Amino acid sequence: RGPLSTTSNQQIPLHLPASHLDPPMMTASGATTTLNALVGNVGLIILLIGTTLVTYCMLYQYPSTSSFDTHWLSHGFCVTNPETTWINSHALSFYADAVLAMIIAHLYTTAQTTPAKSDATTTTTPPLQAAMLRGAIMGVFGHGAGHLYLGLHPQGMDLRFRPHEDLLISCAGTAVTVMAFAAIFQGTMPLSSSQRLFLTAIIATAGFTVLDVEPNLNFVYAQAAIYVSNALHMLTLSAEDKSSAVYAIYPYFQLPVLAVGVMESTACTGFLQRFGGHMLFDSSIGIGTIIIELLARRMEDGRAELISSASVGAKSKMS
Repeated sequence: RGPLSTTSNQQIPLHLPASHLDPPMMTASGATTTLNALVGNVGLIILLIGTTLVTYCMLYQYPSTSSFDTHWLSHGFCVTNPETTWINSHALSFYADAVLAMIIAHLYTTAQTTPAKSDATTTTTPPLQAAMLRGAIMGVFGHGAGHLYLGLHPQGMDLRFRPHEDLLISCAGTAVTVMAFAAIFQGTMPLSSSQRLFLTAIIATAGFTVLDVEPNLNFVYAQAAIYVSNALHMLTLSAEDKSSAVYAIYPYFQLPVLAVGVMESTACTGFLQRFGGHMLFDSSIGIGTIIIELLARRMEDGRAELISSASVGAKSKMS
């Protein structure tokens, strides 16, 4: 999006350092910047703790196996129409993710030129917001493609490194898993260096072996690895990146995803299967991404208008 125009001919980008703003504008933007960072930090810590607790319970069936749905225990997912190929939950997840990825791609193409208000004043999309939206396109579609593969090969894959059984297959599987994680982390670890992405992917892949994850629980562990790495990475972002609206609201829209995951593991047979099973989990991720983007745009536009109003008011007092 373009720079924020004031009533003079001077143009002031939305994300200038505080030292470049007039005092009234510093007051207007500074409070929002601090609040965004604080709210986002708290949300990410909650997401990190919640993901860890939920994953532990799922991986080790805590407090007891009877607490979990028998269908979920067998498949690792809540699968509707498991006897079919093209209308089971994995295929439905792919269809939903493909549509949602196209919507996200459309949002990305319009992200730079969304007007702040009817007089054509525009705001600049923060780098973090643009990076997260761009990464979500392939992240959501790739997630769906993975489910399409599972729908065609429901037996799953053992992603633990087991060279004593078949060294070549185990090495190939490990390499593919590292590359898959690295591709996903491009969307969930925005603005990260390539070195950090691949190191995190290697650590996440090793977790399958270290934690001895059974094939039917691959998804539970992988989703946890994605959320944990995402939260830890975003907590290390710069103060400027944390000032964006998307940083403040992002973690809170991941909590419903966790809630759907818990519901999937405990209420599949009697409830979730009627509504597409795991498709609801996948859809919650894509829909959450779209809502986050629309809310972040609105919040950034509101901040731009606040800064503009403060600048106009200050100049009126001086004149």
